[in-house]
Parts: sequence; C-alpha cells; structure tokens
Amino acid sequence: MSAILSTLQPAAVNHRAVRELDDGDRERVLEFLSQDPMRSVNLRGAITDYGISNPAHRGRFFGYYEDGRLAGVALLGHIISICAEDDALSYFAEKAAEVRAKGHIIFGPRTQVEAFSAHLSRYGRETKAVVEQYWYVCRQPRLPVQQLQLRRANVEELEVVACAQAEMAYEASGTDPRLADPEGFRRRVLGRIEKGRIWVKILDGKVVFKADTHHETPDAAYLEGVWTHPDYRNRGIAKSCMAELVHRLLRKHQSVCLVVEPEEAAARKVYERVGFTYYEDYQSRFLKPLPAE
Repeated sequence: MSAILSTLQPAAVNHRAVRELDDGDRERVLEFLSQDPMRSVNLRGAITDYGISNPAHRGRFFGYYEDGRLAGVALLGHIISICAEDDALSYFAEKAAEVRAKGHIIFGPRTQVEAFSAHLSRYGRETKAVVEQYWYVCRQPRLPVQQLQLRRANVEELEVVACAQAEMAYEASGTDPRLADPEGFRRRVLGRIEKGRIWVKILDGKVVFKADTHHETPDAAYLEGVWTHPDYRNRGIAKSCMAELVHRLLRKHQSVCLVVEPEEAAARKVYERVGFTYYEDYQSRFLKPLPAE
C-alpha cells in the first residue's frame, strides 16, 4: 500500500527559487502560461506584444522554480499579476518586497490576490482599497449582428479617443489621467491604437462607444475600457456594439473575457445578453505607496 501511495503523491520539492526572467526565457514562459489560458491571458498577451524585458510593462517578470522546473510566472511592477499555484505566492511576495515593486494594483483571481496580499503585508505593504469583480467569459455569441458599426480607431483619431479614455477613467475613479501623467497616458493610448486594439463607434466627431482588446492570445481576447458616452446611454448602443464585437473577436479567438463589478447591474445585463457568463471571482487590490526607505 505504501508503495502505491508513494507513486500517487507528488515528489517532495528540494529547492525553490525565484529569478528574474529575460527574453531568452520567452518560449518556455509562453509554453507554461498556455497551460492556463484564462488566468494567463494578460501575462501571455503582454509577453507576446512586447517580449519579457520591456519598459512598456512598467515592471519586471519573474519565474518561480521548483527543483529547476518553471512552476510560476509573475509581473511585479505597477501592476502585480501572477500565474502560479499557492506555493509560489510567498516567494513572489518576498521578491516584490526585495525589488520594491510599486504594486499600485494587484489583479487576479480573488483567492489568489488575497493570499498574495497577506504575504506581502508582512513586508509593510498596506491595502488602500479593494474592488471585487466577476470574471466573465464568452465562447459563443447569443445575439446576431444587426449592423456593422464598429471599426478600429486610427492614429488621426488619437485626441478624440484619448478624451473618451480620460472621461471613462474619471467616471470610474474621479481622477483624470491627463493631469497625473499626460505624456505617458497619451503614449499608452497611441500604442493601443497602433496595435489595432481600440474599437470605436464615432458619430459627429465624438466617440459614442469604445472597447479595448487589452491583450490577445490564440486562446482569448481580454476586453477592458468598455464605455458608452453618457449622451448615448439607454439606447441599445452598448448591446449592439458588444454583440458585433464578440462576433468579430470569436472569429480569431476561442473566447473573449472581461471583468465587471457585482454592482454594475446594467453592464452585467448587457454582457449576459450578448453571450458572457460568470467564470470566477476576481479582485483588484490597490496598495498604499511604498514606505520610504
């Protein structure tokens, strides 16, 4: 009996370590992340877009190894995002403290974010705010496309798109990103436009609907920045535009995913009507600034 049990139980890990990744690790990292396509869509998409070592990440990628085998990947920087089992979280927290990762926000599955935050709190990092979210996934459209009204924004429309992006951010947080970091904000919006990631419906020179495919992998497209201009709400525009967008994206990807807050009943209703269903609880945890050294 003991011999049978020993074959079923995982082998003991003798050595655990975290090291910074570089572009030489790219293929191995992408292979690891592809094993969990939903939870890894943002990390995998970021590496596909920019590689591993790139200032665009506003952070650094690290790998967690067990006896030399890659068993976890984390982006530690402005955003902290992790794809790993629970055993890796304390090691990534230690590394985040060591490199003084800014950690403006920890984003991911709720149980993982809470566990990682508990480890990180041992190093003096305190939580400022917590936003509970639902991870929604669409694999099959529910509504037909009634008209083609969306297109990808172009560079000539940078100012009007950036204005819509800023209005959306102000609605959500009360902060206008054009004031805090005008050049960085404009550069990030331009980068998304150049990659063909911002979908818009523009009428009379005004963005009335927009959505960003923030990251894309062969398995999934992650949507964020879904927004309808206040003057055009309650007209069915969001529903018809989202119905068209999921049709377009599902031609290329196996699924489309996004997060929505539990209290956003109107948005949830739209997403569910066009084909999204609940997948799991997510969380965005905002941290207080790093303590002075």
